This record gives sequence, structure tokens and C-alpha cells, in this order.
Amino acid sequence: MFTPESLIPGITVTDAKKDLRDAERIEQYRLGIEAVYIPAGLKWNYIPRSAIQSASSSHRTVSAGHCVTVEVKTPALEIVTAEKSFDLHLEKAASLERFLEVLSAEI
Repeated sequence: MFTPESLIPGITVTDAKKDLRDAERIEQYRLGIEAVYIPAGLKWNYIPRSAIQSASSSHRTVSAGHCVTVEVKTPALEIVTAEKSFDLHLEKAASLERFLEVLSAEI
């Protein structure tokens, strides 16, 4: 197993491998005690929870069709850090609510 890498330079977690193993699975992402883990091919990257300044709901619009355009709004989570912001695209509103429940309690 690859060691997860921090997406925030200079901020790491104590034991990323253990935190990832114990993390709660929310769709394709993992929510650990110390970080939010994002899949990156065969390895994982993470955003340390100590670096998160805010987390809010967002959405993305998916367009399909050629003759008749269909737009579908799907939930997304916007995580803001001092370095930059990250959008985590989700399929279910319940997943977004779970992320917000946990992350908003800390901020």
C-alpha cells in the first residue's frame, strides 16, 4: 500500500496509513479522524482536517443530450484551506450531509 500524500504543503498527519485504514467510507472518498482522503489512481492523497478552514455544500451541473439538453445538478462538497479550495463531487445528498455534519462541527 502506498503512503498517502498531503495536498497541503508542510501539513501532514501522524500516521496516514492507519488513519486511512480506519476511515469511514463515503462514496469514493474516505473520512478519517485526521484527514479527508481522495483517491488518485492506485494511491491516495489527503487534506489534513487541521488545514480545513471551511466546508460548504455546492453542486455541479452535468449536461447531456444533443437535440434536447438535459441538466442534472449533483451534490458537491467545497473544502477551503489557506492554500486552495477543493471540490469533491458526490452522487448522493446523504453523503454531502455526512461530510458537512462531521467537518462543520470542527470549524
